[in-house]
Parts: sequence; C-alpha cells; structure tokens
Amino acid sequence: MTWLFKTNIPVDVRLSFVRALYGNRETLWFGLAAHMLACMVIYFKTGDIVFVIFSGLFALTTSIRMYDMHVFDRADFSRLTHDKINRWEMHYLLGACAICLILGLLCFYSTYVIDDPFAELASLSILLASVVSIVGRNYASRNAVVMMSVCALVPVLFGFILVDSIYHVIIGALLVPYFLSNIQMANGLRQSLFAAVMNERRLSTVVSRFDTALNNMPQGLVMLDGRASIAVVNKQVRDMLNISQNISLLNRPFEVVLRYCSKHGLFPRDELDNVRMRIDELLEGRRQRDVFHFGNNRYIEVMCNQRREEGAVLIFDDVTGRIEAEAQIQHMARYDGLTGLPNRFYFETLVRALTAGNKPDDLVALAVIDLNHFKHVNDSYGHHTGDELLRQFAERLGQLDAERFVASRFGGDEFVLFIQGIKDRSHINAVMDEVTAYLSGVYEFASQQIYLDISAGVAVDIMKNVDLRGLHVNADLALYEAKSSEHDRWVAFVEAMDTKYRSRQKLKNDLREAINAGSLTVVYQPIVSLNSLRIVAVEALSRWHHPKFGPIGPADYIPLAEEMGIITELTQFMLNRACQDCAGWGHKIGVSVNLSAIDLKNSGIVDMVVDALQKAQLPSYLLEVEVTESAIISDRVKTCEMLQRLKNSGINIALDDFGTGYSSLSYLNTLPLTKVKVDRSFVRDIVTDRRAFMLLRGVTQLSHELGFGVTIEGVETEEQLKLIRGTGGADLVQGFLLGAPLSADEISAQLGRSLSVMSNNHAEAAQADELPS
Repeated sequence: MTWLFKTNIPVDVRLSFVRALYGNRETLWFGLAAHMLACMVIYFKTGDIVFVIFSGLFALTTSIRMYDMHVFDRADFSRLTHDKINRWEMHYLLGACAICLILGLLCFYSTYVIDDPFAELASLSILLASVVSIVGRNYASRNAVVMMSVCALVPVLFGFILVDSIYHVIIGALLVPYFLSNIQMANGLRQSLFAAVMNERRLSTVVSRFDTALNNMPQGLVMLDGRASIAVVNKQVRDMLNISQNISLLNRPFEVVLRYCSKHGLFPRDELDNVRMRIDELLEGRRQRDVFHFGNNRYIEVMCNQRREEGAVLIFDDVTGRIEAEAQIQHMARYDGLTGLPNRFYFETLVRALTAGNKPDDLVALAVIDLNHFKHVNDSYGHHTGDELLRQFAERLGQLDAERFVASRFGGDEFVLFIQGIKDRSHINAVMDEVTAYLSGVYEFASQQIYLDISAGVAVDIMKNVDLRGLHVNADLALYEAKSSEHDRWVAFVEAMDTKYRSRQKLKNDLREAINAGSLTVVYQPIVSLNSLRIVAVEALSRWHHPKFGPIGPADYIPLAEEMGIITELTQFMLNRACQDCAGWGHKIGVSVNLSAIDLKNSGIVDMVVDALQKAQLPSYLLEVEVTESAIISDRVKTCEMLQRLKNSGINIALDDFGTGYSSLSYLNTLPLTKVKVDRSFVRDIVTDRRAFMLLRGVTQLSHELGFGVTIEGVETEEQLKLIRGTGGADLVQGFLLGAPLSADEISAQLGRSLSVMSNNHAEAAQADELPS
C-alpha cells in the first residue's frame, strides 16, 4: 500500500494535512446524529429492523474512529517520518471509508431490497448531504476524497441498475459527474491549502532568517514608519539603550524611547530636548549621522537612511572603542609617552592657545632645560631609573602654574618651558631662579636618592615678535653658555651669543674644508735623549692658520673636530703626513702621533695606522701613538684591545699626560704600553719644592721598574733639566727649553748638521708660550 501514499510533499506539511483530517470532530457527531435519525425514521416508516442495524453500525464505526483520534492526539511526532504518517492516514481512511460504505449500502438496501420510495428518498438524501462533508472535511487527503466517494457511490449505482428502471439508471449516471466534481473541488482546495502552507513555510523561513540576521547584526536597527513609530527593532538597540527585552516597543513613537532613556539616566534629563533635536535633524535629512555620548561612558553613532514617504531606518553603532582609540592616538600624537608632557608638535598649539589674549607688548620667555650628567644616571643606575627620574622631573614641571607656564619634553633629557606673565626683563631673573631651584635637588626612588642639577638657557621677547623656533634657537645658545659656565645654573640670551654661535658655525665649516683640502700644517716638537741631548724622536702637532682669523690653537679646533665627528679624518691626515716626513728623515729618528678617544672607538683605526706606515714605507718601530687617560676611560676593554693590536703590529704605545687622572697607576698594569710620558705638572715646581721633585723621581723609578720607557714633558728651564739629569731616572725629555715645534724641513736640516739641540737658542724658545697639541 506504500504506492497509495507516495508523495513529494515535505513530511512536516503532510503532518499538517493529516492533523486537518483528525481535527474538527464536532462534524462527526453531527453526522452520526443525522445518520442514526434517518435510519430510525425509515424504520418507523417501514418497520424493517435492518435500519436499526444500520443505525448501530453508524454508532459503532464512529466510536472506533473517535478512539483512534484520541490515540492520535497522544502520539509522539518528535521523530517524524513518512511511514508513520502513512499509518495514521490509513487509520483515518479505514474509518472514513467504512462510514461511506455503510451509507452506500443503506441506499442500496432502501432502493433495491425493500423498494420503499420514502426509504429510498431518505437514504439518498442523507447520502448526498454526507458527500458535501466529504469535500469540506477531507479535502486535505486526495486518497480520502476518492476512496470515500467510491465507497459511497458504487453501492448506490448497483442498486439503481438492479432496479431495472431506466429512470434510476439516468439518476445514477447523473450522480457520477456530481461525485467527480466534488473530487475535483477537493483537489483544488487541497492545492490551495498546499500553496498556502508552503508560502507560509517559506515566509516563516524568511522571517526566521530576517529575525536571525536582524538580531545578530553588530549594529542596532530601528525602522520607523511614516508616523515616526517603531515598526522594527532588534535586540542590539535594546542592549545599547538599556531597554528590557520585556518592554514592547512596536508601534510606539520613537519619542517614547528617548524619554525612557532620559528617565533611566542614559543621558541627563536637561539634555532631552537637545537629543530630540539632533534625532529630528537626522530624520529630516539635515544630517546623515551623529555621535551621542551616553552616561555609561559609551559613544553611540546614529545613522539615518530615509525611506521616502515610508519613514526612516536608524542604524545604531557602538563606537566607544573607535572613539577611545582615536583619543589614544591623538594623545600619543600630542604627548610624550614617557612623561605625559606635551611633545614639541603640540607644544606650539598650547602656547598659541595660552597667549591668544595677550597684548602685543607683553613679555614672554622660552627656557630650554637640560639635566646635567643624566647619562651618568643611566650608566650607574640603569635606564629604568633614568626613565623614572625623567617622569618625576616632568611631574615637578607639571606642577607649575598652568596659567603662566607650558612645559614640554622635546626628547632625551631636554625640556622646554614657555613662560608668560613677565613684568619686565629683570623679572625673568627671579622667575628662573625660582624655577631652577624648584626643579633641582634630591629625587627619591625606592632604593636610593639622586641629586639632580640642571642647566637652562632662556630667551625673552615681546609677544608681537615671538617666533617659537627663533626663541628656541636663542635659548639653546644660552643653554650652551650655561653648561660652559662653572657658576651659572642658567643664562639669559644676549645678541653676542648669536654672533659667537655664527662664528663658531663658520669655523666648523672652514675646519671641515681645511681638513678635506689638507691645508693644515704639521710641526714637530723634538724629543731629546736625556744623556746626549740629541734629537731621537719628534711629536707631530697640527697647526691651523685661518685665512681670516689667523693662527687658531689646537685647544680651540680639536674639540670642534670631535664635536663634528671629523676627528678621525684629522688623525688620518696627521698619520699620513707624519709617516711620510719621518721616512724622509732617513729613518734616523722616530715620530709620535696623538690618538683621540673617538679614534680608539673606531674599529678601523688599526688598519688606518698600518696603511699610513705602508704608504710611507716606514718601519713600524719608528712610529709611536700617544693616548691619554681620558681616551681610555670611556671604554677600557675596547681601548685595550685596539692598543694590543697596534702593539702586535710593532708600533710603540705611549701613555700621554701620565699622572693627571685618577687611576693612572692601574693602567700601567693592564694596558699594553711601551712608554710613559710624565705630565708637565710634575716638573713645574721641582726646583722650589723638594716634595714635587721626590714625586717626579718616584714616578720615573716606578715606570722603569715596570719595564716602561719614560719621557718627561714640560722642561722649560736649565734648573729643571739639571735636576732631571741628576736623578738619572728618565730616558727622554721634551719641552721648549729643548726645542720649539719645527717644520719637517727644519727637523731635516738639524739632522743634516748633526747638531745638538742644546746648540739652539733654547733660552729664547723658553720665553715663548707653548701651543698645546
């Protein structure tokens, strides 16, 4: 029987059709009453007991169907299958067809068996009335309508045929199209029902998907109709506006939502009119979007899309994260990440805002502040402590009167302070004294205290002439003067500083050109054997004759070269020239060249020295390099490595200015030295101070015992030379008494004459001032 129920209808739709068959049970009771009444009336008319039996069959069959329907109501349809529905539909068909078959047999018996006109009329009438209910009640099942119609019609047609009356045959033939039309009508109703059910199903699916999409979209959505009432709203809007899901919003004016939000503190009540006005601007199309700051510190962006005459759609988007990120980015763009002070870019904006109402003749100032020896803090305590010191310093700056001061960190340990409210130019003295005293002093940390001293430069001008960049340049110049001073914590800018600065800058440019062009000259100060007083070596010294300023001492331009980072180029020039000149003297004497601290940090210095020797074809033992303690102390390990490589190449290493530092004796034991040059400070007072003489003798003896050669510098008088020769401790001596710096040609001439240095007029040279190397 599976073929009987074969269908493409979805199982859930079939279930709804079968439920329709089992529903509306009142019609069954009415039908039973009509059937039994008709049978009893025919019985009383004909007296035939068979009609009582038909009445009992109707009652029994209907009772069985009612029981079956009761069982159907209690059936479990959670696991729905076509087979299960087929069984229930079969149950229904058996009961329904049984009733129709009894009706057909009733008509057959009344027409053919007893041949009573009343019985025939009554039974046929009740049959035709029941046929109407076949369509109205059973159209949901194609099988039920067809089979019930067949069960009712076939017995009637047999009865009409057996009567052997042409008229009965005609009436029977007319019943066939009547039943067929009922079947067709039922098919039409069933198709309409199926279409409606499927449309409802599709609509339910669409609605479910729409509802799912609506309530799972990240934005809130409110759809308003033409009267500005809420037609659609999703749960995101409720969450954003703190509206309970139990509160119905549909068909309510959006104005109600605004009042609810105001009442529950989403925004202040006095802001209700302002919020309402801004929403109206969105709804009227005057604005496309707006951002509202709600009381729970959330930012909600509302966008509006017009629907012409049908209302509008409001999109709510929680942009709190974006707003906070933008604020963070803006803060990072404006403020220093370590100290929280305005950076150099935002500093100008704050200054303009602070001075917006100032008069043109009001005095203002800009101070540049530098933390003295801040690198020492980083090196000694670590960068974490250095950062904490900067933060605490910035906190003190931030505690200054915000109406008078704008503080900023420009980078590193450089801070800038803009000052207004200055009464007159002398008033800045009191202000800067107060500020520097407040910022200097002890800064406390978890485990230590650090005393901080500062230097500052300040530039003052009237408001109408203020150019922050120009003020900064002038304050920098003043800061440079303050750091050069031993007594002034801060210095105010004066025009002479600018002139000095420009001259210094020009001097830097000229020095660079002079080194590149090789226009510096080299002179050589003789180094004399203490025993024979003959020249055994010379020290190469650079000299610069400026075309405009004349002779410029090494004490002035050597620091400039180091500051500009071109000291290595100067050293290379000196090495090449000294080696070439020494080679030209026939390998009779050696030459000594000074190396700076920057040179010793340069990993290529060894190759530079070796290259100079190779170019001049000078034996390495004739070259000596001199290093000072200040050059060693910056990076002792790397310096020792560089000097060892030079010594391994056969080059002599001399410690220059020995005795002027704090730990020279420790260097004698660790550095790869070949010679010690005793500083002139040991020689100055040996004639008048016996203790100075004893100290000089002790230093020379100690150096000899350690295996170093000894050169004594700064010998300027006969008495000094006599005492030094008497001790017998030194190997070589050097000083103006023994020879002033000479050119390479003059050194060559002296070597050619084989004259003693003492034959020169050293008395006259002793009167000249020595130029430092």
